Amino acid sequence: MKDLSSVNTEAPVYFREGAVLFAQGEHSRFLYIIKRGKVVLLKNNGAHLNILKVAHDQDILNEVSVLTKQPTEFAAIAKTEVEVVMVEQKDILTVIKNSPEWVPEIFQTLCERLKSTEAIILEHNLQGAGEKSADLILSKEDEKKYISALAEHKVQ
Repeated sequence: MKDLSSVNTEAPVYFREGAVLFAQGEHSRFLYIIKRGKVVLLKNNGAHLNILKVAHDQDILNEVSVLTKQPTEFAAIAKTEVEVVMVEQKDILTVIKNSPEWVPEIFQTLCERLKSTEAIILEHNLQGAGEKSADLILSKEDEKKYISALAEHKVQ
């Protein structure tokens, strides 16, 4: 796992192909903005990993976890070399705290709606709608590679 204790949120951070940005169930301190590259978002359903989405340039990852202070509900692994800007949770929460009192309520409502929408998408097996179907197919080889990367990430 990358040492993130001294991340400069102004500078991009690079992850090599196969590196874990964050794992399912972790409490993450960062919101990730993808500047370049592809990140596969995976959910462990107990028996297998399922691809939820392949995130691309300008996608934002981990916003619900950061805003709600809840563990992440999926894992993110670099599908290619990735350049991201990492914004610390404390910085985001400070901005929200210093906003008018209705702003935190809006963020809370948006997070609840997003989680509800994600649950519906998973329940009805609609993940990846609009994605190229090839991007959502997880080969046995890739599944083993991702499971190994997640196990290594957990150990560190």
